[in-house]
Amino acid sequence: MESEAKQFHCPNCHADLKFSPDSQSFTCEYCKSSFNEAEVLEYQRKYMEQEKKYEQNKDQMPPEPDMSDEERKAREQFNEETKLYSCPSCGAEIMCDSNTAAAFCYYCHNPVILKGRVDGMYKPSMVLPFAFDKNAAVEKYKDWAEKKWFIPKDLISSVQIEKLTGLYVPFWVADSTTSSRMEAIGENVRSWTSGSYRYTETKRYRVIREAQIKYNGVPADGSQKIEDLLMEAIEPFDYSKARPFNMAYLSGFYADKYDVDKEQVLPRIQQRMYTNNSSILDSTTHYNHITKRKQYDRTDDLKWNYMMLPVWFMTFDYKGKLWEYAVNGQTGKVSGELPISKSKLTALCTIVGILTALIIFLGGYFLL
Repeated sequence: MESEAKQFHCPNCHADLKFSPDSQSFTCEYCKSSFNEAEVLEYQRKYMEQEKKYEQNKDQMPPEPDMSDEERKAREQFNEETKLYSCPSCGAEIMCDSNTAAAFCYYCHNPVILKGRVDGMYKPSMVLPFAFDKNAAVEKYKDWAEKKWFIPKDLISSVQIEKLTGLYVPFWVADSTTSSRMEAIGENVRSWTSGSYRYTETKRYRVIREAQIKYNGVPADGSQKIEDLLMEAIEPFDYSKARPFNMAYLSGFYADKYDVDKEQVLPRIQQRMYTNNSSILDSTTHYNHITKRKQYDRTDDLKWNYMMLPVWFMTFDYKGKLWEYAVNGQTGKVSGELPISKSKLTALCTIVGILTALIIFLGGYFLL
């Protein structure tokens, strides 16, 4: 029968304790403390309670508040003023106001059909308006793309760039205070030479760090069809410019209907916060190496905003593969993976090969 090994920790420095047969006590090799059985068990009990609390609370979400009459009316108005178009080719569902004629899908550029009204539950709480028009977005995209080598010329053709579409992307934006604890072993290593011998000294220290770190506005897009990394690449957005949602901001633009709810994006948001926690805790240590690292994180005081953030969006169908490009509609930051034109790459390799052969030939000629 297998049993799980149990470790007991030092109440002073939290290092692992060892039982000393000589003193009949539990000793710590790091701080040189010793404890009797009752002291060790009491500390272990408190430690396990704390660890259990971290595990139970780290993924808990606060209950949804009751909807006020004002919020209910706003949702009903949103439902009445918003149309939903459905793409029969890729399944995308496109929201726009009643004055916008949705003629094509911004994902696959096929015609879309009117599906009906949008449920009021999809009403955002905030919207961040576009900061510049399509002409400016085209210039920012062209400046970015034209600096890239080996891209297909069609990628910056007028026909392709015309497909650049103003799109409000649904985002879940979280505010939270996280509690983080890191346990590790820090090592300082130094070496020196004396005579014909080289010595290496390694000092190990028990490292414990705890912190409460507050986050405001950690975003995660709520659309399955848009690549998450693409949206992260065009961050950040300045939420101080956000406004309470009004259908007027939607006029002339498209809006994606969220199909990933906040419970589904929570692990992504927590991962971003906890990774940053790790960097912050590590920055407080000053050792040559950190080993045996463990980290415990908990999410507290979680609050949500459902926001529409502005993105100029474009897809490019190249040899059967769909490539996506995005321009931050507030800052102008551009991102997207670029296909490689094999003909351009082959042409460059040919030119380089000819020049190399010519240099070798001329070098041999002048040596004669």
